[in-house]
Amino acid sequence: MRDQHQPFEQLKQIDENDMEFWSARSISKLLGYSEYCHFQPVITKALHQNHVFDEVKA
Repeated sequence: MRDQHQPFEQLKQIDENDMEFWSARSISKLLGYSEYCHFQPVITKALHQNHVFDEVKA
């Protein structure tokens, strides 16, 4: 299982507050999207779903 996470770990970045983050452009390539513009709708949908989930939790 650890090997499956290795590509994501290689893309991980750490900001000045020691918070981990990943570039959506890098992840899109890892997931096989030929161009970032094809990945943007996936991000938009995920953000919308998270917003809906947060409203349900509240």
